[in-house]
Amino acid sequence: MSEEKDGTSSESYVEICHCCDMGVTLPTTPDPALNYRCPRCGAVLIRAREYSFHTVGTIALSALIMLFASLTQPFMTLEQFGVINNMSLYNVLTTLRLDWGGLLYVFMAVTLFMPLVVLFLAVAVGLFSVVPSLFTMKVFSFCHRYCMVDVFIMGVLISLIKLTSLANVSFHFGFFSAVIFSVMMTWCWMHLRPNRLWALRGHSHFKGALAGKTGYEQNLVVCRTCGAQYPGDEHGAVCPRCGRVNHYRNPSAIQRTCALLLAATILYLPSNLYPVMYTDLLGASSGSNIIDGVIALWHMNSHFVALVILIASIFIPILKILMLLFLVFNVITPGRKSQEKRLVLIYRLVEYIGKWSMIDVFVVIIMSSVVRIGGLVTINPGFAIVAFCAVVILTLISAEQFDSRMIWDRRRNCEQH
Repeated sequence: MSEEKDGTSSESYVEICHCCDMGVTLPTTPDPALNYRCPRCGAVLIRAREYSFHTVGTIALSALIMLFASLTQPFMTLEQFGVINNMSLYNVLTTLRLDWGGLLYVFMAVTLFMPLVVLFLAVAVGLFSVVPSLFTMKVFSFCHRYCMVDVFIMGVLISLIKLTSLANVSFHFGFFSAVIFSVMMTWCWMHLRPNRLWALRGHSHFKGALAGKTGYEQNLVVCRTCGAQYPGDEHGAVCPRCGRVNHYRNPSAIQRTCALLLAATILYLPSNLYPVMYTDLLGASSGSNIIDGVIALWHMNSHFVALVILIASIFIPILKILMLLFLVFNVITPGRKSQEKRLVLIYRLVEYIGKWSMIDVFVVIIMSSVVRIGGLVTINPGFAIVAFCAVVILTLISAEQFDSRMIWDRRRNCEQH
């Protein structure tokens, strides 16, 4: 069933919604121009305008070529006090090896290694008709979940604005290749979701499922890794497609979510009070926290960028923590039945905005990698950026641990009481 179409067809099947656990009738041959949504919570079950694997593979191959060009060709030139420094993206990636070098590895993982996994698998499936192995699919699902190329693009733009205040910057072919790669990579990430590849390893729906009833009522479990639905019990059941042990609801979801949020809250204060980076200009070192950076950008008349940093680095992390705590409170406290859709919208907002807090982490890493090449001006990351990175990661994991299906269990709990 769908927002645009009711899903009725001479040939159909029932799928358990991954968001609210309701059984929904879907056509075996869906209309490619329509999004098929769950009538209960609005989650998209079948996406419209899905490009063929061959098209995605072709774009992915082009993205790999652009990445190779961006790594080997001159990237940019910095001129500081008459000193000219030519650099490639490869030099930028290998400069920051000491002083919190672990940040660079996090940066490279989510903006280079994980995107490479997504692109290589897209080429293998789209151009060579390779059926991924179980291990490959698990790695792909993990990499797809934490790939942050779109956030990286925004981080690069903000870093360039800051760099222009320290040096004269000119761009070369490698820079433009990197921008093209980022756009292509983001496109491939959007059109090659894990559920499409998991379908190559077999159908996900259970033939005996009934529409209009929840999976819990039918003793059906929905796998949190591959989305397959199959009979289960209270003690958990092994997924026949990926091998994960699943329960009707994510066990200890509330406890895990609260524990992660508590850790994120503890780290939030030092991440905003202590310096996120130190600038060493001709031997004089000065530290600046996130607020200092926002004020400096505002004084540079970069008002839009200052607002982006303020919202992404200050407001979004604490907003995520508060919204998740609000969801937990509503799940454990009986309330009005009409609130479910509002709570689901809040949860989806939390999922969407979570990774954008990494913008400031990327800005500090890019600045530290690039500017220290000059010699006269050196930028080093501070402890606060490590704490801030931990806050972002903890909130991302806490949102994953929260089971959105528990929101709809409130209705059943109310009826029982």
